[in-house]
Amino acid sequence: MATNQYFNKFSNKAEQNLVEDLVVESIKIHGVDCVYIPRSLVNVDNIFGEDRVEEKTVLEQLAENGREIEMYVNSYDGFEGEGEVMTQYGLEIRDEITLTISRRRFLDTFSDKGYPYPREGDLIYFPLSNGLFEVNFVEREKNFFNFGKIF
Repeated sequence: MATNQYFNKFSNKAEQNLVEDLVVESIKIHGVDCVYIPRSLVNVDNIFGEDRVEEKTVLEQLAENGREIEMYVNSYDGFEGEGEVMTQYGLEIRDEITLTISRRRFLDTFSDKGYPYPREGDLIYFPLSNGLFEVNFVEREKNFFNFGKIF
């Protein structure tokens, strides 16, 4: 049985824009204002994928490149991850947090930088815990697109 020919949700731009506006508004209502800090790289090691020489400290990068943007916290029960672990090298804090950000708001905020997505290795200042988190993974694509588009 074929789908209904009168409801084509994958090519209707008006409905896609409406859903995207609702997603942005819901993140603004229920989200937290965080500061996204893109990391500036000087000398990238292609084998390990890291920068051996930091151009600026985190505070200098925050003052220069940090931009406030709203993010939705997926779990308000507390931080995920393994918590604090005492090893032979000292105390390791392995707290994790999962945040959701609107793609349109990210593109608008970083339009001058040309970032299509958040990047692994960038930093996020989370004001509720006064913590600094590193972006480890970015879900760029869901398997099924709601209304034929990523919001």
